[in-house]
Amino acid sequence: MAVKLNKREKISVAAAGSVIVLFVFLQFVVFPLLDKNTRLEQTILTREKELAEISLLQAQYRQTADKSKQMQDHLKSRRRGFTLFSFLESLARRTGVKSQIAYMKPTSVPMKSSNYRLSTVEMKLQDITMAQLLAYLHGIETSRDMLSIKRLSISKGEQKTDLINTVLQVETLEM
Repeated sequence: MAVKLNKREKISVAAAGSVIVLFVFLQFVVFPLLDKNTRLEQTILTREKELAEISLLQAQYRQTADKSKQMQDHLKSRRRGFTLFSFLESLARRTGVKSQIAYMKPTSVPMKSSNYRLSTVEMKLQDITMAQLLAYLHGIETSRDMLSIKRLSISKGEQKTDLINTVLQVETLEM
């Protein structure tokens, strides 16, 4: 049973069909492609950020590796028989505070999974001047033997107020 439609009804049916086809085309073809394109752009931005972070981490790793290599080379070039205790004692002699050493306590701890050990000396200097302390600290800090002052405590002298007492802890890596 064929229905005869007049011209206006045919145009309306054609327009409605076109709208439905357009809707289906947009809903199932264009919008998913646009959505996928947006997701891909987001993924690209995320990957670019990750790549920039990886590049930064790589540069930091190289810098750390270079510094580690320099430290290893420097430790290997130390004079034979170097010990932190003997260095601090000879520095005390050179700076004129050897007679003011109350005590020196050396310790050495092996570093996990390496050939190095952390050597530490805690020492107390009694009744020294500020100039003597500064000369001694300068000798430690400017040493080419990679020493560091881990802890420093300064107090007034007990008998003479113009003198000071100092407890310091110095450490270095040794092979």
